[in-house]
Parts: sequence; C-alpha cells; structure tokens
Amino acid sequence: MVRVWKVALRGRETNTQRIYRWKIQGSTDGENYVTLYEPPNPTPLGNIVKQFVIDTRDKFNHFRLFCFQAEGPNPGLSYMQLFIYSD
Repeated sequence: MVRVWKVALRGRETNTQRIYRWKIQGSTDGENYVTLYEPPNPTPLGNIVKQFVIDTRDKFNHFRLFCFQAEGPNPGLSYMQLFIYSD
C-alpha cells in the first residue's frame, strides 16, 4: 500500500493517438476504484511527459488510468510513473 502524490504521463510517441478525457484511480482490492485525479477536460496526453499532482491521504495498491475520450484507433500511453511518499 502506497500514497501517491504525483503522476507523470506521456501518450504515444507519434502524437496522433492522444487521450483527451481521462482520470487516475486507485483501489485497495482491485475491484472498487476511487478517483484520485481528474483533470479539466480536455487535457490531452501527447508525446511530451506531463506531471499532475494528486491530493490524497489514502493508500492504495492498485492503480489505473481510466479513459473516456481519445483519437485514433489505438490510443495509449508510452510512459507512466507514480511518485509515492516514503514512510
């Protein structure tokens, strides 16, 4: 279980299959997820690394990027990093 304070994301290398609407979620059981960060829409994830601060005091052991809207037939990430607090 870890507490995340920031996430870094980068979309596909070609910058033609961007994710526009998305949110980061966390879970303690892998089934029930809560939203940790949802950016103002649209917030595209292109081919440049972007960092987003997460404001939570809770700890999780499962994380996911939940996508609502994207372009192209095969959008996705080329990079994702979670920054955690050390105990």
